[in-house]
Amino acid sequence: MTYLKRIRRHGVKLGGALAFALALLAGMSPVAAAVSVLSLALLVVVVAMAVAPRATLRAVLRALIRSFYRIDIVGEEYLSTSGPVVFMSNHVSLLDGPLLFALIGRDCSFAVDTAWADKPFLKPFRRIVPLVPVNAVEPATMKGVAASIRAGGAAMIFPEGRLTVHGGLMKIFPGAAWLVEVADAPVVPINIEGLEFTPWSRRKTGFPRHLFPRVRLRVGPPRKLDFDPDLKGAERRDAAAVALVNLMERHRYEALDRFDTLPDALSDTIARFGSGGTIIADAMGNSLSRSRLRIGAAALGTELARHTEVEEHVGVLLPTVAAAPVVLFALWRERRVPALLNPTLGPGPALSCLTTAKIRKVVASRAFVDIAKLEPVIAAFEANGVEILWTEDLKAAVGRTEKLRAMVTASLPHRVGVTRDTPAVILFTSGTEGAPKAVVLSHGSLLANVAQLRARTDVGPADKMFSALPMFHSLGLTGGVLFPLICGARVALYPSPLHYREIPHMAYIHQPTIILGTDTFLSGWGRKASPEDFVTLRAAISGAEAVKPATRAYWAEKFGVRILEGYGTTEAAPVVALNTPASNKAGTVGRILPGIDTRLQEVPGLPGAKLLIKGANVMLGYYLPEAPGVLLPPENGWHDTGDLVDLDGHGFISIRGRQKRFVKVGGEMVSLGAVEALANEVWPGVALAAVGQPDPRKGECVVLAVTEPGLDRAALAQHARSKGVGEIALPARIVEIEELPVLASGKTNYPALTEMLSGEEAAA
Repeated sequence: MTYLKRIRRHGVKLGGALAFALALLAGMSPVAAAVSVLSLALLVVVVAMAVAPRATLRAVLRALIRSFYRIDIVGEEYLSTSGPVVFMSNHVSLLDGPLLFALIGRDCSFAVDTAWADKPFLKPFRRIVPLVPVNAVEPATMKGVAASIRAGGAAMIFPEGRLTVHGGLMKIFPGAAWLVEVADAPVVPINIEGLEFTPWSRRKTGFPRHLFPRVRLRVGPPRKLDFDPDLKGAERRDAAAVALVNLMERHRYEALDRFDTLPDALSDTIARFGSGGTIIADAMGNSLSRSRLRIGAAALGTELARHTEVEEHVGVLLPTVAAAPVVLFALWRERRVPALLNPTLGPGPALSCLTTAKIRKVVASRAFVDIAKLEPVIAAFEANGVEILWTEDLKAAVGRTEKLRAMVTASLPHRVGVTRDTPAVILFTSGTEGAPKAVVLSHGSLLANVAQLRARTDVGPADKMFSALPMFHSLGLTGGVLFPLICGARVALYPSPLHYREIPHMAYIHQPTIILGTDTFLSGWGRKASPEDFVTLRAAISGAEAVKPATRAYWAEKFGVRILEGYGTTEAAPVVALNTPASNKAGTVGRILPGIDTRLQEVPGLPGAKLLIKGANVMLGYYLPEAPGVLLPPENGWHDTGDLVDLDGHGFISIRGRQKRFVKVGGEMVSLGAVEALANEVWPGVALAAVGQPDPRKGECVVLAVTEPGLDRAALAQHARSKGVGEIALPARIVEIEELPVLASGKTNYPALTEMLSGEEAAA
């Protein structure tokens, strides 16, 4: 802050203090001096209001607001943007208008909803502040505002048209985009954070009330709406509306993505929502408050630091229970990098993961090893010189002194040498296309994806999430733990998604509003559940694999719950796109999240285009099995997803398949995913999967594995003909198997299935 800004900010206080001191020196009593100074100040205000009412009101409001609120402003210079401009802000409280009137450094008209414009308390101010009544659903009411902007003026509007009911962005009215278009002006986006906790905001479940909370403003540079300038009429208006939504969401993401480390984000959440109350619960009856999580991490971190080195990669072999986040935050606090291991891999692949990421110590639980029968994995680790740090021993080593020290030090900064680019976690790819690669995600990667989700969704403290996805699955880590923790929601964890009978019962006990899953798991849970088990759900979020129409219809009919499909990849921490209740399109995996740039690359002979992504959420890089410990970053920051997609003008993604999930049959490329989709239409609810197999005549052929007996290829062929699908897109044969091999994430294990069918072919 410059010297002049300090004088301007504190000048009123300094002037008042100087006048009070002079009055005391003149012999006045303290009371008389105070009365004299206040009387003089009132007289000055009255005179100033008569001479320059608008400037005086702005100065008085600015002095009052800065006296009572701690206000941090990023981009304050953009509040004085000259020329035609539209200032647009989210709307969290009734103080937003006075705050922005005080801070915007130029004359500016304020758009006020017609329902508020004639309120008696606003009438005195209408003679001083240019309040313009507008109707959000009738853009014609803004013609006068647009004309004044075109003439070089400025306007301030709240495009949501009302106070937020959940703390996030509400609907952006198309009329706001119409105003920007007609005025041909740039938008200066503003994000207000903090005033939603005041009594002047709409009461929201889970938001504590604070009279004088810390207020953060982020002001962006002037930006024109980004859309095709050649569009006309309704298409142009629609494109402008979408562009404004994208602009406001991206700005909110940039405002929310302000932490350096995950422990920093946890501390901020405690400051905003308080330290008490259960925020993590598990199936074993354990529960954690935010305070217990932070203190437990501080105590355990001290013990872990005795056994590990700074920046060491430490394996974590734990179930999805409340203790697991404590271990993660303990390692992050001590600048260690947790590597989350998949216990279902078996000794050989698990050892491969340790070698790839150069891991020599693993945190594990004896109880979990016993229940999951992981003794062969642990034996293989120890036989190869890996040290096992048992959680039971670590917990026992934390004495009363360490606990008391943790209670004192837990809230203190503890991140020397850690930045947003510091590795935070190592995850391993699912292995659907070969040996798992180690994906290195930074603190910034994870925090960016959480901020992107917060900017797009309405999830908040009123919500309770349920996640049975394992934490070594990127959606289980980010979506099931970090996202609810940072946005203030509660979460119930369950250790295995395969317990199809138990999970509906646990949902009935915990009463979640949102459940995370995959198509495989949602289908399994749905079949075993009664409608009462999921009665509190408002949404089911699915990722990792395509949601079958049969699963979607089943959940809608039986539970009245909409499945919101998303798309992601471990390398993106993981969410890339997501359908939401407010922004949903059938047949897609949702709109690209704010802050993610996309590039489409044509692949000859294949449908759609290959998707490449770039953003703060993208990984630092890979550790490859053939080059252990050597970081291979994405080229120029762009990650090649390998997925073939269509991308529409609104940012909705349709998945056409993976580049590696195509086979060449008689010289033509056939999508294995399309074969599966066609078969699912004929046999809804049947577990099936298509793979490629060598064919002596056509080079390759498609083989469809199914788990139901008696499925007739002729029925599939007849359905294909009715849809105009050629014979080449049909499986050469249908093979019945007992069950499909699946990964822990619920995805089909295609390498294992291909090997299984190859073995059957060789035996035949």
